[in-house]
Amino acid sequence: HKEDEAKIGSLEKELEESRKEVKLLKLQSNGSENGNYITSEKTEDVLQWEKTHKEDEAKIGSLEKELEESRKEVKLLKLQSNGSENGNYITSEKTEDVLQWEKTHKEDEAKIGSLEKELEESRKEVKMLKLQSHGSENENYTTSEPATSVFRPNEICSHLHSQSLTTSQLWKKYLPEIMNASINPEFLADEKNDTRRELLEQVLTPSRMRRSAIHLPTFSHGIIKNVMEIVERRIQDPKKNPPLQIAVFGGSVTIGRGCLGKKKGNGGLCAWPKRLELLINQFVGMELVKIHNLGVGGTDSSVGTKIVKYWMYPDELMKFGPDVIINGGSTNDALPSYLLTPEDDYVIATADVVRNRLQPFIRTALQTKRCSTQPLVIHVDDYLGPQQKQLLGELQYISVMSQLARWYDTVAISYGELVRDVVYQNTDDPTFFNKKDVHYGRWAHQTIAWAVGFTTMNLVQNYCSDEYITRTASNTTRSIVHGSVEEVIEASKKDDAADNDESLKGSIRKHKLYLPPPLTRELLLGSATVSFDTALNDAHKSFVEYDCTNYKQEEFFSPCIVKWISTPGGFRIPQINQFLRTYATNNENWGAENQMKEGWGNKIGLATSVANSTLTLRFQKITNSVKTLTFYFMRSYGDKWKDSLVKITVSRIKENDNAEVVLENTISGVWENVNATVSLTLTETMVFEKSFMKGETFTMKVDLISGNHFKIMGIFLCDH
Repeated sequence: HKEDEAKIGSLEKELEESRKEVKLLKLQSNGSENGNYITSEKTEDVLQWEKTHKEDEAKIGSLEKELEESRKEVKLLKLQSNGSENGNYITSEKTEDVLQWEKTHKEDEAKIGSLEKELEESRKEVKMLKLQSHGSENENYTTSEPATSVFRPNEICSHLHSQSLTTSQLWKKYLPEIMNASINPEFLADEKNDTRRELLEQVLTPSRMRRSAIHLPTFSHGIIKNVMEIVERRIQDPKKNPPLQIAVFGGSVTIGRGCLGKKKGNGGLCAWPKRLELLINQFVGMELVKIHNLGVGGTDSSVGTKIVKYWMYPDELMKFGPDVIINGGSTNDALPSYLLTPEDDYVIATADVVRNRLQPFIRTALQTKRCSTQPLVIHVDDYLGPQQKQLLGELQYISVMSQLARWYDTVAISYGELVRDVVYQNTDDPTFFNKKDVHYGRWAHQTIAWAVGFTTMNLVQNYCSDEYITRTASNTTRSIVHGSVEEVIEASKKDDAADNDESLKGSIRKHKLYLPPPLTRELLLGSATVSFDTALNDAHKSFVEYDCTNYKQEEFFSPCIVKWISTPGGFRIPQINQFLRTYATNNENWGAENQMKEGWGNKIGLATSVANSTLTLRFQKITNSVKTLTFYFMRSYGDKWKDSLVKITVSRIKENDNAEVVLENTISGVWENVNATVSLTLTETMVFEKSFMKGETFTMKVDLISGNHFKIMGIFLCDH
């Protein structure tokens, strides 16, 4: 009896675990009663459950056999104690032990009977689950109810949504795997596991990590869904589907200057974009994402804006562009203008500078595709200072970034907000901060990667919740989650031709597939509705002009006859020399220059160090129209750059090689503020009053009219 009790207890415990697995299996593979999915593949959870169930059945069979032996022993005991073989007891009274045993045995039999009944119900559930989750052809079990599931087994949400855990709980659950995935193989000797563990377990706790998530999208569901589907296709069939393509923009912090401390080496391998790539890929055990670090030292978001607008991408991204665009240019975007005087309000001025630099980047990134889903735009604030004396001035970037992220419904992540209070309590601690310079060390870069990873986990959980609501909602309530461009276009095709145009505009409005008006001082509350209507009409006009209802998979068509910028555009010394051989008709003292130090700074350019130098470029019978000239140049300080000034002259070449000047402009290569001690790559875009048409010829002349040095960092000639 004691053995029976022990086995019954064990059986009850195993059945309880089995019921929990059944419940989990239902959530993961079957989920909502309103789902519509049937799959022919068994999930790993189902296979494990079946294995466990078979083991349960074997144990139960063994237990039933032993119980049968027990019953025989009971019968024999009755014969021995009561003489009941002929139905006549030898003694008139049963011993107290026998009475107690019979009572206990009856209770055991009742438990066993109940247990067997529950097991039978469990077996029925197994058959039902097989039909619902596997579509089994070999089972004879049938049901009148439809097989249903919210998420297919190959969807990431089928695993996340079933766990019912918060992001903090998930992060904590997988912390050992996160630690292992954070190991950078390039720096095994320099980065101790104890430091990594101490940071994650004692400093960067899940509750603190939540500080890094500044804003997560609320109506950009279609954009996130596109990213999720790319990732899921990659997981299912890596041979046929490339990794998720991520382009990161920023300045010297983003490309890893200072990350290695005093050691020399490739800062890019230490920088947070590389660490983020390692974190994701090592965590999942495959190359799930490919991160392209397109940062350029000494540049703000205006440079990144041009790169995105004119697709100055590596070859791998040239066809379809990146799936995710990350802006990490916070350090130089937060840099106050050197035109400010001590009497100016640096706090207000910095906010305006950040908005003017960051907002065009966002708008450009969210309009890179004409008729297909736009890339997911993420802001990563990797700035902590020091660039201003006032803390309110230092906080203006995160303030404006948060505002713009909500205005455009993009993702916003802040390293500064994650550790700011820790840093300010001890600015001498170099773990997260360098009080002498904006460039910090390796653990700060690793922390940024963790912050992006944590927020990404949160983003995916939000997506799964919204997707669950969408799939289980009725048609009248399903619109709470916004669709993708492709879904809206397909829906508009089903409407009557007469109503198609208004239906398309209505869908664009309903699913928020248009940009709001720019957030500037000129946008007034009284005219806000008119401004939003104008933005909607502009978006609808573009859809119609691009014939988006008949679009096919979108490939990029370059709007520029010439486009180059050093480093991110692939232009180094050989490419600049080739550019000169192709277009230069007169060159006096201009040539490719490389002043890079420690492998971090973008100092390659087309430069001169001789007074009165001149360069003439001729663009013969152009293949596309040209409306704008964008000039990238270095602005610096010191004696070398004193009085640096060039004059640019653009002329249309007519018959008999006569030249008609159409544009003249001057650009300074030195800061007006003598206290400036920074070198930045800046841009200036010049618009021709009359475009150069296809087949025309024109020249561009660059003369150094003052000073002894000037450096060109890039040239764009484009149709818009």
